[in-house]
Amino acid sequence: MIAVRRACLFFSVMTCLISTCFGQTIAQQSNSPGHEYFVDCSSRINGNGESSTSPWNSLQSFQAKVFSPGDVIQLRRGTECRGSLWPKGSGSTDYPIRLTAYGEGARPKVVAGTSAQETLRLFDQQYWDIDSLDLSGGTTYGIFVSGTKGILHHIHLSNLAVHDVFGGPMKNKDNGLVMFSPGSVDQHFDDVLLDGVTAWNTNQWVGIMIGGGNLGYPPESVWNTNAVIRNSTVHDVQGDGIVLFRVRGGSIDSSVAWNTGMQITQSIGTPNAIWTWMCDDCTVEGNEAYLTDSPGVDGGAFDIDYGNTKDSVIDNYGHDTQGYCVAIFGAGFVTRQSVVRGNLCINNGRSPRMANYQGAIFLLSWNDGSIDGLTMENNTVYWSPYENAPALLNQGNIKPGTAVFRNNTIYSTAPWMVDSNTSLSLAQNHYSYFGAGTPEWRYGTSRFTSLTAMQGDSHQETGSSLSQHVLQQWPRVYELNAELEQTKAASAVPREQQQIKGWVLSCLLPVSLDANGMMSDAALRQMVVLKSLSQQYRALGLQVKLRMTSPDAQLFKTEAFHNAVVDLDLAGITTEQDSGSGVEQTMLLMPGGKIVARWKGFTGPSTLGLALRRWMGEPNYSQMGVKADE
Repeated sequence: MIAVRRACLFFSVMTCLISTCFGQTIAQQSNSPGHEYFVDCSSRINGNGESSTSPWNSLQSFQAKVFSPGDVIQLRRGTECRGSLWPKGSGSTDYPIRLTAYGEGARPKVVAGTSAQETLRLFDQQYWDIDSLDLSGGTTYGIFVSGTKGILHHIHLSNLAVHDVFGGPMKNKDNGLVMFSPGSVDQHFDDVLLDGVTAWNTNQWVGIMIGGGNLGYPPESVWNTNAVIRNSTVHDVQGDGIVLFRVRGGSIDSSVAWNTGMQITQSIGTPNAIWTWMCDDCTVEGNEAYLTDSPGVDGGAFDIDYGNTKDSVIDNYGHDTQGYCVAIFGAGFVTRQSVVRGNLCINNGRSPRMANYQGAIFLLSWNDGSIDGLTMENNTVYWSPYENAPALLNQGNIKPGTAVFRNNTIYSTAPWMVDSNTSLSLAQNHYSYFGAGTPEWRYGTSRFTSLTAMQGDSHQETGSSLSQHVLQQWPRVYELNAELEQTKAASAVPREQQQIKGWVLSCLLPVSLDANGMMSDAALRQMVVLKSLSQQYRALGLQVKLRMTSPDAQLFKTEAFHNAVVDLDLAGITTEQDSGSGVEQTMLLMPGGKIVARWKGFTGPSTLGLALRRWMGEPNYSQMGVKADE
């Protein structure tokens, strides 16, 4: 994953540079063969497009031109263009074509008509960098990238808003907001990067997909390669959130998916939030998924699906899902060498039907599929289903001696801890049961009502432990602060209705801009985490403060920086700029200013999410987007 991340961290040497010192618009490199072109749909006169004083004033005008390597096409910020966008031509390895924005203000909008299939299309084209646009409309796709044959290289999408795609009934999963879909078994993608893409609102299937295409079964032997999705957010989609299909060397990193699987009646599948299928050496790391649903089964947060090899789900935060937190599947193929490590799972299985069928961690095989090689370790599960259901459910056909569940922690209000066949080894786990009943484990055909019996008769759970508590202690499982509890207890307002204002999540964040004038990856991934938690806790009185620092005193005065902040849409987060320097750190302060937690460096969704639950309680999803003082 590190190699993939570094390979895609910066764009290839670009055809243009942003002057961050003086806020200038794009200036061509001296050795670039390309030209600059301008589009301003608010202009009354249609120019030749060769300068900002003589811009094209419609999409139709510039789409008649075939662009060449190194060209830069710029849409004016603060304007709106009507119609579908299909720029022609391809760049080259050294000189991609760039489609971007110029001026100052909100991202330029492209709004497709009600009869348009997509808002933005690339077809049999490659070497494109597209950024800083607001794309909406279309009946089937927001962005559609495809072709007929061969490998299409280097499609980089950054800092895009893609939304409101509404069409007719779905016939397959090959539709949605951002779709990279091979047009045949002879066409694939290499070097795909989606960075800082926000996609929402569609009655089509997917939020972001790389590797779609209804190409038959079994899939082709040649796959897409080097695909990265990072710092991106998907919400309010009918089906899947963020997925990689048929990819070798891919990652989904530091992204968020919520309100996925909103289809009312199952017609073409059962969705998940963030998952991979038929992938080789793919990593899902540092993501957050919540409020996931499904019209059938699944409805989970993260999923290593069948046909995957060397896939990992690491340090993610899956919470408040109708289905599982993490699943590993084998069907028709062998799922090999999977790793599930360091994930935080809270309040999964909100659907009693799915909780009983799937648990919080779910292993399943069907259609003669199997699992060969699986390590599940250092995961933490807070399991409180509405009915008695197992936290770990294993019904997988697993090659003997290749799968282990170890060093995991399960807190549960349900007495049923584990239900597994004998293909899975269990060791050094810790179980905490909050209830009056007797905890139980089922292993193979045997049922055990004590951990000691399980250890003695099954020869499993070596080094494991059990602690038992009364059910009334469950609300304190996150170790709520006694000081805060006393304050709430003294109030005349019922505890469940209390809102204590004055909580502050404060982040000191060094910032910089990349070669294209957009927020750097290191800063952006922390902002994605803060935005997600801000909307979950704003109504409970949490104020998120972001102090951006840079040793370059001129950075905050530039047009490029101002545009970058506007594009991030940090509504609800208090921001300030400081021309000093400092080490990245985040603090949580309780009312009155007392620091209750402090972290240095990047702080991911699991760490901050658990801290907020410990100190402030459960998120208030019904009030997301509502200001705390309203």
